[in-house]
Amino acid sequence: MTTSVARTLLVSGIAAGLFAGLPGCSFSIGSGDVKKSDVVGQITAKMTDADGNKPETVTCPDALKAEVGAQTNCQMKVKDKPYNVNVTVTQIKGDSVNFDMVETLDKAAVASGISDQITQQFHKPDSVTCPDNLKGAKGATLRCEIKDDGQAHGVTVTVTDVQGGDVLYDFKVDEQPK
Repeated sequence: MTTSVARTLLVSGIAAGLFAGLPGCSFSIGSGDVKKSDVVGQITAKMTDADGNKPETVTCPDALKAEVGAQTNCQMKVKDKPYNVNVTVTQIKGDSVNFDMVETLDKAAVASGISDQITQQFHKPDSVTCPDNLKGAKGATLRCEIKDDGQAHGVTVTVTDVQGGDVLYDFKVDEQPK
């Protein structure tokens, strides 16, 4: 007998990370966007692990647009381990752009964590997918999807706490299929 995961499911998970988010970083731009090299410099200077290790390499795909809500997703390596960092503009004051930097959990790792939890409680779903990385900040949310027995259900993932480098999250499977 197959038990469906369509029932309301609220499960907690934890993903080990390395970095905490850094709110309130600021950069003076004069005019235009924050250059890619300046974003890389801020991540390199401000992100560290619990032991104070700084990233060995940081890469960002683009400059950061000088618009509130604009974001870029960068990658960094610490001790040869890759991490993702989301940089989001929070405020613009004159020539100064304020932004937050926060580690994100890889979307494949989040999907795998959801699948593992559902497998432990019910059975292995056909698939779990998440469209984006999950920001490692309390209250951050992400919508994922579970496919099981020919039906697709939405999943809301919510970060409940960040303790050191560990991101704790809950997820809830929608009661009704899409």
